[in-house]
Amino acid sequence: MPSKLSRRDLAKLGAGAIAGLSGLSLPTKVEAQGPSTERPAALKSEFLLDMILETGGLGSGPVGSRNIVAVTGGTFEGPKLKGTVLGPGADWVTTVNPALRVLDVRTIFVTDDNQRIYVTYRGVISTPQGQPMYWRTTPVFETSSEKYAWLNGIVAVGVPFTVPSRVSYRVFQIL
Repeated sequence: MPSKLSRRDLAKLGAGAIAGLSGLSLPTKVEAQGPSTERPAALKSEFLLDMILETGGLGSGPVGSRNIVAVTGGTFEGPKLKGTVLGPGADWVTTVNPALRVLDVRTIFVTDDNQRIYVTYRGVISTPQGQPMYWRTTPVFETSSEKYAWLNGIVAVGVPFTVPSRVSYRVFQIL
């Protein structure tokens, strides 16, 4: 054995010792994993759910241009899950300027099989003068339910649609 070990040699010895003690075998070759070298032409998505929120009156916050809108209930439904929105929740809307609002929403989903999913999303509503409104959200899901644990590891985007007196989004999982 050489009198001086490199960091790489030391790491190999340490990993080998740990594997030997635990009865594991180490792979002889590590395959490269990660993104492809090809640039994607576009994002692919899959319909996840429709979310229809019931909201209450406007509140106000101490930070000049922030309004708080209560989320008092609602429903959600998609091919893999459905249920109700549990109140109270809220949207802490910040008006950046007359053409830009930033959304910060937090609420809880209760599935039809009584599992809870914490939902939070950031979004933007942009209304540049003379241009169509741009409104998108990025929901994030958190749950300890084994059945719905797959939601913890997805990226989603919501696009609004109109339901009278409600705030509604069609949510897509980005693949």
